[in-house]
This record gives sequence, structure tokens and C-alpha cells, in this order.
Amino acid sequence: MKKVAEYLRTQAASLTAMADADNLKGKYADELAENARGLGRKLDLAEDRYREVKGHLSGWAEDLEEFQKRADRALRDAKDAQRTIDAHESRAEDPPRPSDGKSAEKPADTGKEDPRLKQAKEDLHDARTRLDTAEGDYEERADHVARKIRSSIDDDMKDSVWNDFKGWVADAEWLSKFADWAGWATTVLGLVAMVFPFVGGVVAALTLAAFLVHLVQAAIGNGSWYDVVMDIGAFKLARVGTKAADKIKSLQQGSRNTAADLAKDRAKAQASSANKGARDSAAKRERKRGGTSGSKRNKARASRLNMERKNRAAGHDAAEEVRNADLPDITRGEKREALLDKAMGQQMKDIRNLRDMHPDNAALAANARKAEGLLLVHQGAWGVSTVADLGDKAIDSQFEQYGAWKDGMTAPMAGTSQW
Repeated sequence: MKKVAEYLRTQAASLTAMADADNLKGKYADELAENARGLGRKLDLAEDRYREVKGHLSGWAEDLEEFQKRADRALRDAKDAQRTIDAHESRAEDPPRPSDGKSAEKPADTGKEDPRLKQAKEDLHDARTRLDTAEGDYEERADHVARKIRSSIDDDMKDSVWNDFKGWVADAEWLSKFADWAGWATTVLGLVAMVFPFVGGVVAALTLAAFLVHLVQAAIGNGSWYDVVMDIGAFKLARVGTKAADKIKSLQQGSRNTAADLAKDRAKAQASSANKGARDSAAKRERKRGGTSGSKRNKARASRLNMERKNRAAGHDAAEEVRNADLPDITRGEKREALLDKAMGQQMKDIRNLRDMHPDNAALAANARKAEGLLLVHQGAWGVSTVADLGDKAIDSQFEQYGAWKDGMTAPMAGTSQW
């Protein structure tokens, strides 16, 4: 802050000299002088702010050193006193054995405390009292310096709404805690959602909330753009997995429709074959002329139409039976293959079963191949997302360099004011 103040002072002086120069003539010179003088005044205000705050912080640094020394002395004295207390208690719990082999008698309780133990307890209490006093003085001084800083920045140089918003976000530690909590919650609930799909909505909401927090923090220069990229990647992978699952469901329904049409044609053909003779006979009577009354021909026609209706009904019933059949049960292995998504596992097995039931049907075979590919996409999206998420959290918790590397991707959005 001292360097910034010095730089601002130098620039303000240069602008003032430029405004006061008398070797420039013309309207442009008047405009230049007016703008330079106005900017110089603004830099003077900024310089006052940085210079005053620098002074407050310098005094605060000296206060902190003194508070730390007081706390260190209290800690050192407390440890010394505690060692004396522990040593005395150890001797009291383990009395010396007599050399003559006789059992040791417990020394009589005189009712008086060991002076060294008593002094150690007093020293420990005194150390705690001094630490509490130092902490109280620290908090009181911190409030005082904070008030001084607020007073110094309450000047004629007004911050914009954007700067006020940036300050609020930077001070809102709960936002970072919420984003961290949401990140862990989505990791855990993402695994739960594999067994209970309805939890997926909660996972999506928490992921979106964490993304918005990371985006705002990165935009103001108080967060890493790496976290934003990770959130976008998680959204993208989740979308890829969801689309693959939706397509598998669509393929399963398509396979059911294809198999239903096949069952319809087969049942209709079988019914037609069974009553072919009767239909042919009725059709012959229907066409017969000469000596055959019209009522008999109409009766034969009705009989033929009724048999054809029954043939169509047999095909329709067979098709509906295929379409409305329950999804097949799956094994544990098939459920694990679908990443514990029971519905997807059943859909995949149904697609495979229908393909195997009609090995010569090209449409069912094509659906099965597409579904196998989509299942791999679904597995891959989940695997990459999970490994990236858990890997990021594990590395971040173990290696400080990783956190520093992510912090290196911190930069505010272009075009924002930065005093």
C-alpha cells in the first residue's frame, strides 16, 4: 500500500504539472489541462486513502507482534507448569518399592499440598489469565484499527456498486464454506442418486449453486477460474450421461415397438392359417350365384369378416402383450454394469433379450449395438466425472502446491474497477 501511495503521488504531481503547463495552446490544451487536473485530484484522494490505511496497518503489525510475544510467553510458562504437575502426579501414582521386599505402606496424608505442585498450579492459572488478557487486548485493538481503516476509506472517493458488491463477496466467508460443503454434498449424493434416482434433482441444484458461487468469486478476483472450469466440466459430463440414459430408454421403447410389430404379424399369420379353410369356404359361398339366396350370401360374408376381425384382434393382442410386458429382472452384475441404475439395467437387458429372440431382425440388432455404445458413454461420463471430482478434493487436501497452482488462475473479469 505504501508503494501504491507513492506511485499515485508521483502520477498526481505529473498530471498537475501537465495541467499547469503554459507552452500548449488551443482548445485541445484547455481540454487536456481540465481532464489532467480532474484526474490528478482523484489520484490525490486515492493516495490519501492508501497512505492512511498503510499507517494503520503498520501500527497494527507492531501490535500483533507484541500480542504474539505475550501469547508465546504465556504458552511457555503454561507448558512448564503442566510438566511439573504431570511429574508430581506420576510420582503419586507410582510410589517407590521398599528394598527389604516388604509391601510398601501408603504414606500418611498430612493434609498439606506439595509446595512445588501448588506453585505450578498457580503458575498455570496465571498463564491462562495472561493469555485471556492478551486475547482481549488483541480483539479490542483489532476493533479500534478496523474503525480507523473504515474512517480513512470513508472519503470523497466513492466506490461503485460493483466495488461494493465485490467487497461484500470478498468478506462473505460463508459463501466459500457453502461452496465447499455443496461440492462434498454433490459427491456423496451423486453416489446415492445411482441407487435412488430422485436424489438427482438435489445434486443438480447443489452443483448449480456451487457453480454460481465459484463464478461470482472468480469474476471479482476472489476465486479461481479453475473451479469454474471444473463445475462446467461436471455439468457437461452429467449432461452427456443423462442424454445417453435417455437415448437408451428411447431405444428400448423402439425395440419393444419393433418386437410388437413382429409378434402382431406372427400371431395374425397363425390365426389366419388356422381359419384359412373356413374363410375360403365362406368366401366361396359369398360369391355363389344361382339358387343361393341373398341372405345366405350375406351370412357367409359376415362369417368371413368376423374371422378376419378375430385374426386382426389376435395380432393386436400379441403386440400389446409385448409392449406392456414387465421389464426383465436383472442380476447384481447387470445392475453394477448400469452403475446401480436398476431401470437402465432392465432396459439394457430388455434390448438384448429382444435382439436374441429375433436374431434375423436388423433393426433390433442395430438398437442393441447403439445401446451398448451409449452404455459405455454413460459409464465413461460417470467415471471421468467421479475421478476428477474425488481426485481434485484428495490432491487439494494433501498438497498445498496444488492449491497454489489453482490460485494462480485467479483474475478478475476485464473492465472492472480496481482501486
